Amino acid sequence: MPTRVAVHLTILTIAVFITFLWMSDEILAHYSLQLTALLILALIFSHRLHRPSQFRLVESVVSTIAVLLLTSATGGIASPLFFLNHFLLFELSLLLEPIIPIFLSFMLITYYLFAHQVGAGSSLIPLLAFPFLTPLAYFFGKVYQKSKNQHKELLTLSHKVEELKEELVEEEMKFPLN
Repeated sequence: MPTRVAVHLTILTIAVFITFLWMSDEILAHYSLQLTALLILALIFSHRLHRPSQFRLVESVVSTIAVLLLTSATGGIASPLFFLNHFLLFELSLLLEPIIPIFLSFMLITYYLFAHQVGAGSSLIPLLAFPFLTPLAYFFGKVYQKSKNQHKELLTLSHKVEELKEELVEEEMKFPLN
């Protein structure tokens, strides 16, 4: 596993764990929605401070924490906002690396089980959606990364063509045909 992926996974794991600790405390759990609002405001203000590559990681961490706080505060796996977890899988596969959703889906299932977000009468079906959505998120991430790489190659080649055109014009100026 490349170093960058390991760092991103470590940071996301720490974010999920911090959210778990926040939601485990009865007093702090009452302020989940306020923390979510503060995180989103901090994300908006920090957009100008970070380079795009760093901002993607910050955005991913804030998104992960915000989604977990929102769904946990509004009913856990029975929350009407639980679908945001599925969008989170796709978001992280596009923002970071395509392999991230594989580990994140495992982290999310573990989070909801250990955070007691699964009630005695509730169904585990929403958690079973993660293993089925993960390959799709991985596939979309791979396709997106491939498209991004092809776009970069195309830009590089077009710059190279422009340079060769300039060299050709210079050569023609040195040795005119007449």
